[in-house]
Amino acid sequence: MFKAKETMSNSQKRGLRWLWLPTFFLLLALFLFGYWRPYEKITHLTIDSGNVPTERMEADLGLHQGDYRWRAFGQTAFLAKRLKDKNDHLSQVTVRLRGKTLEVQAAEKVNTGFIQKKGQWYQLDSAGNQSRVDQPAGQGPVYSNFTSQSRIRAVARAVNVMDRAIRGDIGEIRFAPNKTNPDRLILTMNDGHTVYASQATLASKMAYYSTIVAQLNQPGVVDLQFGSYAYPYGAEKAS
Repeated sequence: MFKAKETMSNSQKRGLRWLWLPTFFLLLALFLFGYWRPYEKITHLTIDSGNVPTERMEADLGLHQGDYRWRAFGQTAFLAKRLKDKNDHLSQVTVRLRGKTLEVQAAEKVNTGFIQKKGQWYQLDSAGNQSRVDQPAGQGPVYSNFTSQSRIRAVARAVNVMDRAIRGDIGEIRFAPNKTNPDRLILTMNDGHTVYASQATLASKMAYYSTIVAQLNQPGVVDLQFGSYAYPYGAEKAS
């Protein structure tokens, strides 16, 4: 009688072990299914690619709004490499899948300047990404007094969209906040002028730089902080 009960108990244990395995895999499959969510679609596709047309980026990506998100799930690195391989103008590409939103950020191989950190020089691309260089080479402003990476990126993006001639004429961009303008930038131009600007409006107002300096018959200050005006050096005390 005692041995029969023991045999039944061992049999039950074996049965429980066999029952536990498929239950575990079933729960794992349900978890992965819920995490993967292959039934959901991409509802938003955002592309930030600077001067590279978003239509081209979307075509090279091969994914569109309304496609199933499983096509991007776990493949963001592959998609980023595909975009970079198809466009020689891109220096860096990042693809992120956040819920139902697919985000693409791309930086162009445009020299938007140089910055020095602890004795090491770095070159900035169109999105402010930094790559080591021995010394500043080629046209591009030197960034000085910047400590915030987000500010460096914002200024680099602004420089990137400027007219090429204006971009090449900037010798230095210095972050110089004061009481009236915590986002003030001072641009030293290679043509002898000095520009006072605000970070948020740097790109839009520098589009009028050539027209404004044409009104000066000598080097001076171009103040674009809260308006757009210019005056020769010594004519007015700069803010």
